[in-house]
Amino acid sequence: MSASERMRKVLSESLLTTKAEKSAAIVTSRSTVDVVLALFAFLAKENAFEGVVLCVDRPHSFYKELLESNGIDSSKVTFINVGFKETGDNVVNIGENASDLTFMKIEAVRTAQKIRIARPNAKIFMLNDAVTTLLLYNDEKIVGQFLHDINNKLRELNVYALTILEPGERIGTIVKKLADVSVELD
Repeated sequence: MSASERMRKVLSESLLTTKAEKSAAIVTSRSTVDVVLALFAFLAKENAFEGVVLCVDRPHSFYKELLESNGIDSSKVTFINVGFKETGDNVVNIGENASDLTFMKIEAVRTAQKIRIARPNAKIFMLNDAVTTLLLYNDEKIVGQFLHDINNKLRELNVYALTILEPGERIGTIVKKLADVSVELD
């Protein structure tokens, strides 16, 4: 079994196990790209979820190419570029960098609301794989408040919130506390 298959197996055994589950903390030292790909394969390809991705470390074009080159349809994903200026379908460009968490939260919630209104029964997830980068621009308390607020707003919209973090990050305690489930991928 390949590393990617093992990750998908762990995800399938750990995520979406109850109807009440609305958020997950993925703690891993693996390549973020590999984890993102495994999450998309599990959620979008195997479970027909639509996605919203906060693109803080990589632009939407990177994610789009990653997904499509691995047989995952990117047309059901809305990308929120933070600090990147790109054009394309399902892409929104905001801000100059990751310091404006309020605007980031507003846009993420607005995007999820638009999907929910257009398709009331859609299964939707939002992915944040850039907690470390958010901490470069903001202090830990502010990032913790941002994650708390956005998780609560997404929960109200019945949107599954996923946050990827590195083992040992101090903010990890907060993220795991906010999440309905915490998954270790190593």
